[in-house]
Amino acid sequence: MDNPVLFSQILKKLNITWSDTETNARIEEIIDSAIPDLIHRLGITSSEFDFSKSGVENNLMLNYCLYEWNHSLNEFFDNYAESIAQIRAQNEVKEFLESEEYTDAETEIQSI
Repeated sequence: MDNPVLFSQILKKLNITWSDTETNARIEEIIDSAIPDLIHRLGITSSEFDFSKSGVENNLMLNYCLYEWNHSLNEFFDNYAESIAQIRAQNEVKEFLESEEYTDAETEIQSI
């Protein structure tokens, strides 16, 4: 597991107090599919985003894994659609403000 902190957080969220190869493998599979899915849905531009850090993204990751563990991922998207949309919008604004397009528009406005 690349991120043992995240792995531990997920085990705690799922109330898994035992350790066996099959369970650990399933958790790793869930994490491996959750990361790129959330990165895409949240509009995160870095594939190296750290979901173990406190914040809304961490909360969404833990809940994503909880729903997937219980074979209810479609309900996760229904229940968290608003949070996902808000974070995506924030990331899109952030990306725009860091883009050349914004810099060009800002320079153009200043020259007026």
